[in-house]
Amino acid sequence: MHYLGPHDIQRLYSIANDIIRLKGEGELPSSYTFYYPDLVMTRRQGDVWEQSATIETLTAPYIIIKHAAIEGHSAGYVIYYNAPASCPEEFEYFLDSLSRFQMLESGERILLRITHSNAQNDLKSVFLMAQKKYVKAWGFDPAREAILSQIQIERITSVTSTYNPGDMGWRE
Repeated sequence: MHYLGPHDIQRLYSIANDIIRLKGEGELPSSYTFYYPDLVMTRRQGDVWEQSATIETLTAPYIIIKHAAIEGHSAGYVIYYNAPASCPEEFEYFLDSLSRFQMLESGERILLRITHSNAQNDLKSVFLMAQKKYVKAWGFDPAREAILSQIQIERITSVTSTYNPGDMGWRE
């Protein structure tokens, strides 16, 4: 049994609206899949392109969507990041996870979409600092620096629907 609270539902609603917007703007094709990397103890079942979102994915710190190439954009990933993003170390850990998942070396586009309502105002500065610290940990490797500089980071627009218990009681 899983419990989704009002904040979870609000975040998932905003993500769904963001996906619709990205598809409408041609940033995301209509055909995509939720990405599950093969890990040491856990392996995905079935074809990589036929994966639906599990409840564990929907409540995880980040949701990874894999998409094929579309006109104007190469194949890649859209990652919905749901953490405060308050310090560079948080992003360093995230970048290390992407490396472990073999996503950085794939040469595919990575679009990072921040969903947390209390994310830092200077989000891009914090992410840039994390990139610099991560490259330093890799010995200032220019190839790694070029890969990290290609990651795009943006905050999603939070969508709020009105909820009124009285109105809900009168619906048919």
